[in-house]
Amino acid sequence: MTNKINTALLLSLLLIIVPLPLHAGDIKGNFYVSDYYSVDSNNYDLHILTSRLKLDKPEDEKTGYYFKLDGRVRKKISNGDIPEYKFYELWMGYKFLGEKLNVIAGRQYIDEMYDTSVDGLNIKYSFKKGLGIGVFGGLAPDKYDYSFNADFKSAGLYGYLDQDSYKLRLGYERINFKGKTDREYFSLKFFSDLKNKVKLNVISSASINQLTHDIDIENINTNFLYNYSKDLRLGLFYNYYRAIKYFESSKQFFDRIDLNESYFLDTNSQTRTGLRVDYKLFKGLSVYASAAYQKRNIDHKDAFRLIGGLRKYDLLGFDISGRYTHIDNFTSRNNEFNVELSRYLFNKFDVSVYASHEQEELEIENRFTRGLLTYGTSVYWLINKNYYASMFVEHYDEDDYYNTSLFTQAGYRF
Repeated sequence: MTNKINTALLLSLLLIIVPLPLHAGDIKGNFYVSDYYSVDSNNYDLHILTSRLKLDKPEDEKTGYYFKLDGRVRKKISNGDIPEYKFYELWMGYKFLGEKLNVIAGRQYIDEMYDTSVDGLNIKYSFKKGLGIGVFGGLAPDKYDYSFNADFKSAGLYGYLDQDSYKLRLGYERINFKGKTDREYFSLKFFSDLKNKVKLNVISSASINQLTHDIDIENINTNFLYNYSKDLRLGLFYNYYRAIKYFESSKQFFDRIDLNESYFLDTNSQTRTGLRVDYKLFKGLSVYASAAYQKRNIDHKDAFRLIGGLRKYDLLGFDISGRYTHIDNFTSRNNEFNVELSRYLFNKFDVSVYASHEQEELEIENRFTRGLLTYGTSVYWLINKNYYASMFVEHYDEDDYYNTSLFTQAGYRF
């Protein structure tokens, strides 16, 4: 118990100390301490303390340095595990040569790529009219737990073109694991905004198959948005996705190395196609509906999802939302009802209460039906322009199982 109290006091103290030297006007960020605790009918308590720090000095148009830090430490109190440290990003960049050349060093996301991080260097050069190229290389974060791992090495290049109505990124990366190719893939990003009415976003990745040397498409995410009027908005989407394949590093997870069984486990590709409509009936009241169809390749089964909901703002000072979801899933059918009531009080507190009820009918076990009830409340407190606190309490009840959880967070924004 003493160790738990000491840990909580230390994190709380950091909430006061850390913000003190961070008042530079060009540095933005957030620091918070959170506590999560849950108990359930299986007598399994889970208690986690987390602190996270984000710092960001944005890139200027002129010559100079900029940086970003995003890291967390997490302590599992319930079973006494050692703290878990994780850095999402930790890098510093410098712009020079007439604001055309950027050199960035450290752990970073490569924004021009589909989903790439590197522990190393990223060098990019910008030409006129938004045209640029870049190269990056170094170590790669561990592909399974995001830790620092010298066995993974990365190298790649990309190009980008930014115009008034669209942005295009194309890239290539090769990852080695212990000196052998783990993954080679191509990346595509396309974002467009035409006449403020039509938006089209496409993100995709495709790998070179290390056995057949064919190009396997892994992901295609396409979203089309059309603002027909100020009251009516239409959206279409198409997604194709499958497991990303790591050829060499994945072998360590198989007792018997049979490439035909291990490497091609990701044949379970899926597609999802859908439509969403948002419509404002009149001031303060809007409705929406969406439908999505999903297809699974491995067994040719399909699923269908239908959602309908409404939002009413400022009804006797309250905001109300409700939603109905029907899912005809691969092996079950679900009907779910959600309702939420919220209000902003004293220009300080954002308070909400919510509840959902789900009825699930499984195709197995003689079409066994079970009910799931979830309800809770949340509070967000804006203490002043820098400090804030939030909390939620939630109870989950599923026939012969229940769980109650409590989450609190205190933070500082600057």
